[in-house]
Amino acid sequence: MNARQDKKENNIGDGKYHVEPIIFDFSEFYFIDYKVAESNTTESVYVTYTNSQNGKSVTVRFSWHVNNAVEFGDQLNGNIATKEEVLYHLGLMKRTFVAETYLFIQKRSIKKSEVKNFEEAELTISEMYELGEGADLSAFVGKLAKGSNYLIEGSKVERKVQTTIDKLGRVVSCGKYIYE
Repeated sequence: MNARQDKKENNIGDGKYHVEPIIFDFSEFYFIDYKVAESNTTESVYVTYTNSQNGKSVTVRFSWHVNNAVEFGDQLNGNIATKEEVLYHLGLMKRTFVAETYLFIQKRSIKKSEVKNFEEAELTISEMYELGEGADLSAFVGKLAKGSNYLIEGSKVERKVQTTIDKLGRVVSCGKYIYE
């Protein structure tokens, strides 16, 4: 076998063997057909589902290495794709994005040598988070959280959306889809 690798050092096969795909059972939907295609040059297998009622289709790729089509969302990753996700792409389910959030207190760390210059609040940073979203922290602004070097700068506990940077360098929200 020619031991080629992708950019994440996963081995790429040579087309003489193929991974085992998972075929979803859509027998309750008589209008969904599927085709299985094995790559001639890698170990990849592609399962394409088609909805003959509306002409929509989606390809699920099963492989041990990554490719741009999966990374950019043109194909689904067979290692993690769900039946619901396939049905969504075929126009048979709806989905709602639920952003991942976290509680946030505006604060900054103070040098150990400067801690003596600040008054200490009667609550720890954990206790402040336990007050919950929207809690009034105005009494603690300009004080250090109890037992720490965190200077409280924000007047309330906020809820923020978790973000990351996508393949194109854009800031995007993290979360999950709920299918209906």
